[in-house]
Amino acid sequence: MSDAAVIRPLAAPAELLAAFVLEEAATQQEIGWLDYPALPCLWQEIADIGRTAEQQVLGAFDGATLVGLVVTARQADGSLHLDRVAVDPARQQQGWGRRLLAYLLAREPRLTVDAALRNRAACALYRGVGLVEQRRGFSPDGLALVRFAHRLALGADGRLGGATQRVSPNADARPGGELPSLLVVHNISLPPFEYGGDAIERLFTNRIDPTASPFFASIAPLRVSSHFLIRRDGELVQFVSVFERAWHAGVSHYAGRERCNDFSIGVELEGCDFEPFTAAQYRSLIGLCAALRDALPLTALVGHEDIAPGRKTDPGAFFDWARVRAATGLPG
Repeated sequence: MSDAAVIRPLAAPAELLAAFVLEEAATQQEIGWLDYPALPCLWQEIADIGRTAEQQVLGAFDGATLVGLVVTARQADGSLHLDRVAVDPARQQQGWGRRLLAYLLAREPRLTVDAALRNRAACALYRGVGLVEQRRGFSPDGLALVRFAHRLALGADGRLGGATQRVSPNADARPGGELPSLLVVHNISLPPFEYGGDAIERLFTNRIDPTASPFFASIAPLRVSSHFLIRRDGELVQFVSVFERAWHAGVSHYAGRERCNDFSIGVELEGCDFEPFTAAQYRSLIGLCAALRDALPLTALVGHEDIAPGRKTDPGAFFDWARVRAATGLPG
């Protein structure tokens, strides 16, 4: 796998043609493995690719060459179903399927995928990335199927399975080993009002280049962190174990207590005070809250502006509190 490997939506007509050919080849290979001639190709013609708004196609590219793809459909409950995961038969056993799944797992709190029970390679791949068997059944003509599902879950180390992991040195022990009960939502963009890039990760890992932007020179000496970052595309990045204290709140108070870092989890949304956050970010935040509530005594969710009034204004007026509170059940 080269350094030029990238996962992105298909763009040019030539990429659609390559996807059509790749999916057909992978289907024919699976037909041979399963001895199941009734297995259909996903598309009957190139025009079928992405024909519906619900269907999305991501390609895995090695340089300019399409080597794998995943076809997804958004479900009515907001979860994602994987209609097809396919890798060019000539490029299998190189980690491309795992890479495609890791990309999705870092951005989707809930997803499902079906596999033929006899397709041992697919079942092993899904189990290998942490998906769990949800149920078994049969197709209308009797092919044994197994459904795998993913839901964010907190590990014993305080790290979230499925999240992209980065380690920030800007953390320490919570006083008395207290478990966090408060979740604090922030926003951040570096440089201000610009999205993408690695500047936020560099800030939280003390690697920001003070010469890369005039603004960076003023923040390079800072030693700050957050437990989580949710990027515009929904990618969930974790910097600090939830059992440790991240340095995100500063001078703060909540419900009569000072020093909110002691008992809170910090979540940064890539964004600013002056424009809406994305649907993908809300899905990730809501999924994160569900996973944390399964393992921790979370009782409230607030903004940075609520615990540092007059000093902070984030996440700002565009944050949809009603949506998040209704979905998580967490009050302020």
